[in-house]
Parts: sequence; structure tokens; C-alpha cells
Amino acid sequence: MVRNHILWFILFGVVLIYNALQEKYYLLIYYTVWTFILEISYFASKIMHWDSIADHIWPYLYAPAIVVCMGFWIIVAPVHLKNQTRTNMITLVVTHGFNMLAVLVQKKPIYTKDIWKPVIYTVLYNLFLAIYVEGGGRSISGRLPYWYAQYDRPIGWVFAGLACSAAALVHFFLAQPTPKKTTTQYIV
Repeated sequence: MVRNHILWFILFGVVLIYNALQEKYYLLIYYTVWTFILEISYFASKIMHWDSIADHIWPYLYAPAIVVCMGFWIIVAPVHLKNQTRTNMITLVVTHGFNMLAVLVQKKPIYTKDIWKPVIYTVLYNLFLAIYVEGGGRSISGRLPYWYAQYDRPIGWVFAGLACSAAALVHFFLAQPTPKKTTTQYIV
């Protein structure tokens, strides 16, 4: 199993390095990249046998990785892909494909009690994005990171709410009920 984690770590690392060379520090303004970095941290923890750290990271990234992939192809791609270069399009396809595939292949359960984790992660990202955009931050091309990131209008906050709701719904529908702890009493 460690070998699989090493392969995922290398694949994610190569894609992240390539993206960083293309986008420079602007790379860190994207939810996809935040999730990608969480996944790299998860795989690094598994490789180092820091299973408790990996177990803490997993519920934060499971639903967001799926939301990133689905949200990108439904909301962002139809508007953005017309303006992308072939290299950038391939990078986007690979990044989102890896996000989704890595989560699905792990077969590690998530539990309903952890529903707050992907939600708080998504809230923090959206607060960061609002501060970044309202402070004048733009992507490497000089445009808004996302077409809907207009926080001086309701559309930005509507999409922030939709992103948080999507993370909660995906987590809820894919989560298993929280296992009940059974206590055993021994009479001596």
C-alpha cells in the first residue's frame, strides 16, 4: 500500500511543480490547488507512516476533491476553457482527474460526524478568496481567479454559499454513519 501512496505522491508532486512553474505564486489562489496540497500532505503522511495525521487530513479533503472536480466541469470550465491554451487545458484536466481518482481509489471511509471539516475548509478558502479579490488580487493573467469571484456583488457570496453547501452535501451523501463505540465491562 505504501508503494501506491508513493506513486500518488510523485504524480501529484510533478503536477504541482509543473503548475507552479506555469502560474508561480498565483497558483495558491485556487481551491483546486489547496485541495491538491492537502492530498499531497495526506500521501506524504501515509508514506511516513503518520497514520493519525493522515486520518485527520482525510475528512477535510474527501468531499472538496469531489466538489472541485464536479464544480470545475459544471461551473468553471464552460466559461473558462474557451480562453485557455492547450497546455493549460491539459494541466486542468490532469489536475482534476488526479483529484477525483485519488479520492475514489483510496476506499477509506468518511463519517457523518466529520461533516463540519470540509465545510470549515471551504469557508476558510472562500474568506481567503474574498479578501484576496477585494484587496485587488488577480490571477497571473490579470483577471479574477474565477468569473464568479465578485464579492462586491451578491454572485460571489452566492457561489461561496453554494460551494460550502456542495461540500456538506457530498460529504453527507458519501459518509457512513459514525460507528458506535461499544464498551465492554469485565468483572473480575
